[in-house]
Amino acid sequence: METLSNTTKGLIALWMIPGLGPIRIQTLWEEFGNIEAIFNTPHHRLAELLGVNSSLTSSIPQAIESKELLKELELIKKHSVYVLDFTNPAYPSVLKQIHNAPPVIYLKGSKDLESGFILSFVGSRKASFAGKNMCRKLIKRLSVIKPETVIVSGLALGIDTAAHSAALEAGLKTIAVLANGLSDIYPARNRGLASQIQHKGTVLSEFPMTTKPVAGNFPLRNRIISGLAKGVVVIEAGERSGATITAGYAIEQNRELFALPGPADSSFYKGTNRLIQRSHAKLVIEAEDILEEFEVLTAQSNKKNNGVDHQAPENLSLEEQQVLTLIKNGVTQKERLIDQSELPIQRLLAVITSLDLKGLIVTKPGATYEAVQF
Repeated sequence: METLSNTTKGLIALWMIPGLGPIRIQTLWEEFGNIEAIFNTPHHRLAELLGVNSSLTSSIPQAIESKELLKELELIKKHSVYVLDFTNPAYPSVLKQIHNAPPVIYLKGSKDLESGFILSFVGSRKASFAGKNMCRKLIKRLSVIKPETVIVSGLALGIDTAAHSAALEAGLKTIAVLANGLSDIYPARNRGLASQIQHKGTVLSEFPMTTKPVAGNFPLRNRIISGLAKGVVVIEAGERSGATITAGYAIEQNRELFALPGPADSSFYKGTNRLIQRSHAKLVIEAEDILEEFEVLTAQSNKKNNGVDHQAPENLSLEEQQVLTLIKNGVTQKERLIDQSELPIQRLLAVITSLDLKGLIVTKPGATYEAVQF
């Protein structure tokens, strides 16, 4: 068990103040640059800096010596929990990039949260047998063709449990992100699973030790699930569900998004089908579909970075040339392409699909398109 630095202790103290939040804590850090200066500044000056009522900042000067902090530190030690603050080199750089990144994260198990090919798997708590089975198949196949894969999920029942269990069975590292503090495991049914995960990965939370798994914590937790990963795979999701919230975060964070299709009349797949229909997510049938997307992105990046001069294929139809030219000129949204190309919608979609298959355009979130630079 490592001894916590004064900076980490101070950031925990700030994090425990109700209403202060990650953005305000980040503002204080950027202004003062060290934890002692924050606690030594009069609270009315802190209120002016943050543009808030002084009642919010009145508890800051005493927070570093509070009974609440002392209890928190005792629990951290008792449960052998590591705490990484955003000044620690081990704090994942991908997490720093997201909106509302937590100033501290609590974890048990491995502190390495960036090595490997990290994918998040999310879906319904009341998942169908078929959905859980497909989740296991995808992860088992990933373990064969991409053994450095790391699986992130939320330790909930259903798809989360299937994802973590499949990763462990396949010998993959897995990361469980909780919506409560690490002094207890929720749901209780997954305590044994959490214990296994600690030996093959990480159990992680942004919440102070005794925090209960209240409803409002789960959407917050979901931004961490997507934030840690290169891509998010949605197995089953209702139209309004935690999994679709995670998908929304993935889009906001510019992560790749994938979804498993299902029967049109199934409530299990209404959310995933909508994500595919609206071009927010790439349709996934097998694990290779996921890896193919990253290979395409890597190839495009390499072409751009190496300045390789490739010529676009010349055997394009007039319609393909027209649509490709519009996209290159900044007409990237489907609705605008319909207006300016004057093609029937079904014909336009066929042309877009053809250009995508030929590697000339890339479909982006929000039914938008980007021309590949040659």
